[in-house]
Amino acid sequence: MAALVVEPALLWNSGVERGPWVPEQEHVERKLAAILAADVVGYSRLMGADEVGTLRTLRAIRKDLFDPAIAAHGGRIVKTTGDGLLVDFASVIDAIACGVTVQRAMLERNADVPDDKRLVFRIGINVGDIIIEGDDIFGDGVNIAARLETLCQPGGLCISHVARDQVGEKLPLVFADLGEQNVKNIAKPVRAFGMSPEAIAAAPKLALGRVATSVRPSRARMTAAAVLAVLLAASAAWWILSYVAAPSNKGATAPVATSANTSRPSIAVLPLVSLADASKDQYFADGLTEDIISALGRFSELSIRSRNSVFVYKGKTPRPEDVGRELDVRYIVEGSVRRSPERIRVSVRLTDALDGKLLWSEQYDAEPKEIFAVEDDITRRITGALAVRLSGLEQARAAAKSPNSLEAYDLVLRGRELFLSGTRTASSQARSMYEKAIELDSNYVSAYVGLGLVDLEAVTQGWTADPSNALQRAESLGRKAVTMDESNAGAHALLGRTYIRRGDYDRALDELRRAVELNSSDADAYAGLGDALLWTGDFAGAIKALETAAQFQPNISATLAFDLAAAFLLADRNTDAIRVLERSLVRYKGNLFNNAMLAAAYAAAGRQQDAVRQAETVRRLSPFFKSAEFGDQFRDSAQREKIVAALGKAGL
Repeated sequence: MAALVVEPALLWNSGVERGPWVPEQEHVERKLAAILAADVVGYSRLMGADEVGTLRTLRAIRKDLFDPAIAAHGGRIVKTTGDGLLVDFASVIDAIACGVTVQRAMLERNADVPDDKRLVFRIGINVGDIIIEGDDIFGDGVNIAARLETLCQPGGLCISHVARDQVGEKLPLVFADLGEQNVKNIAKPVRAFGMSPEAIAAAPKLALGRVATSVRPSRARMTAAAVLAVLLAASAAWWILSYVAAPSNKGATAPVATSANTSRPSIAVLPLVSLADASKDQYFADGLTEDIISALGRFSELSIRSRNSVFVYKGKTPRPEDVGRELDVRYIVEGSVRRSPERIRVSVRLTDALDGKLLWSEQYDAEPKEIFAVEDDITRRITGALAVRLSGLEQARAAAKSPNSLEAYDLVLRGRELFLSGTRTASSQARSMYEKAIELDSNYVSAYVGLGLVDLEAVTQGWTADPSNALQRAESLGRKAVTMDESNAGAHALLGRTYIRRGDYDRALDELRRAVELNSSDADAYAGLGDALLWTGDFAGAIKALETAAQFQPNISATLAFDLAAAFLLADRNTDAIRVLERSLVRYKGNLFNNAMLAAAYAAAGRQQDAVRQAETVRRLSPFFKSAEFGDQFRDSAQREKIVAALGKAGL
C-alpha cells in the first residue's frame, strides 16, 4: 500500500535530513509510500506582515479545504508543523488527485485576494521506500519529496519520475518533463515532472478517489486485500497471455509477452558500446546499432523503438528494468563492438526487461568482410529467441542487400553520423562521404538514400541557393534507390518526403504507405505519412500516424509535435493540441513555430489571456512574424485560414 506524506517546511529547510537513529540489529518496519511535501510560499514574509491574519487564514484553509480533500481521498493527517502537513494515503493516484484538487481550489480562492495577502502552496510528490517509527515516517523517499517541493512552481505540482510512471494514464493530467535535477544530499539526480497552475486550471475536475471513513482499515485487512489483488492480477495476466500470446499449433511453442501499447513484442536496441578508441570508432558501433534496428524493423510482428528513443542511453549503463519502464518495452538488446584491421568482435545479449532474465547471448569473432553476415545472424537469433514466426517474405526482407565494399559501408556509417548532427558543415561533409561510397560501390542503396536526404535537408533548412535543383536531385536519388531495391523502406520514405516538398501529396502518400508497410517500426516513415495526411486534410489519419510515430520515440521532435498539434487543432481537439505543444516547449523553448501554434491553440480553446501572453513570446522570438505565411502547404486554403484566424485572435 502507498502513503502520501506532507512534511513541515520548517524541518525540511533546516538542512538536517530526516532519519531516526536505529539500534544495530533492531527490526525496522518499512513500506513503499507515496510522499507529498507542501509548504506556503513566502510564509515568513506573510507572518512578518500580519501574523494573526496569516495564521487565521491558514487555519481556515486547513479546515475548509485541505482536511476535507485529504479525507475525501482516503488520507490520514500524520502531523502538522508551521505551514506544513504530513499525510498518509493509500495510493499515489489518491495523492496526486488530492494535490491537484487542493491547488485548483486555491486558485479559485485566491482569485479576488490581493497578491500580498495570498497563501500559495508548493507541492512535491515522490514514491519510495520509507521507515515507519510510531506514527512518523523517515527516509530518502521523504527527503526527495521535500526537494521536489522546492523545485515546484508556486501553485503547481512537482512529482518524481517514479510517481509519474505509477500514475501513467490513470488520471487525465499533463505533466511537463523537467529533466534530471540535482538535489541536496541525494546521491543521484532525480528526474522531475511538473504541472503549472495554468495546467492544473485547464485539467478536468477529478472524481473523489474514495469515501472518507473515520476508522482506518486494520493492517490485517489491508494485507488480505493486497494478497487478493495480487492473486486476481496474476490470474488476469495468465488469462491474457494464454489467450492473446498463445502460439498456434504450427508455430513456435513459447508465448511472447508484449508492451502495454501494442500487441507486438516490443524491443529496444541500446547503442552498442565501442571498446576501441571512442573518438575514432564510436561511429562504427552506432552504425551497427542502427542497422540492427532497421533489420528488426522489417518484421511486422515486432515493435522496435526508434534511434531517437534509444540513443538517449548512449554512454550510460541503465538497468534493463529501467529501460523497459521508460520506453515501454519488454525486451532489451545491448552489447559491445571491438574492431581492429584484422578482426571484428561483437558481443550481444537479449534480456527480458520485466525480470532481468538473460534470454540469449552470443559473441561473434569475424573478419571485417563478414560483418554483414553477423548482422543477419543477430537479427535471426533475436527473433528466434522471441519465438516469432517469420514468413518467407519477411526472411528475405531481413537479409538487406549488403554493399560489395566494406570501405563503402564504413563511409556510409561516417556520413550518417555527420548528417544526424544537424549542422550545415556536417551535412556538407556527409555529402562527400556518401558520394565516395557510391564511387566505391555503385549498387549500394543506403549511400543513395543518404545522399538524397542531404539534398532534401538542404532545401528544408534553406542551405542551398538552388532549392529546385536540390529537390530534383533528391527525387532522382530516391527513384534510383527504389529501382535498385524496391523493398528498401528508407528509399520509399525519401521519395515520399520529396513529394511532400513538391506538393504532390498523392504520390507522397503512396510512397510513405509503402515505407510503413516495409518497416512497421520506422518512426520517420510514420511521421512522414502523418505529415502528408495533415496537408491533404485527413486529420484523423494524420493523428493516428503521428501518434504511432510518437510511440516509437517518447521524446518527440519539435516538428512531430507541430504536425500533431496542427492536426489536433484542425480536428477541433484544442486541449490535445495544447497538451502536445506545452510538453514540446519544455524541451524546445525557442521553437518559433511551436510557440506560434500554441498561441493559436489557446485562442481556439477560448483561453484568451494565455493566447495573448503566448503571442508576446512569439514576438520576442520573431518581431516580424507574419501569420499570413503560416501553413501555406495545406491543400485546402480554408484549413490554413482557420489557423491564421486563430493566430489573429491571439493578436498575431
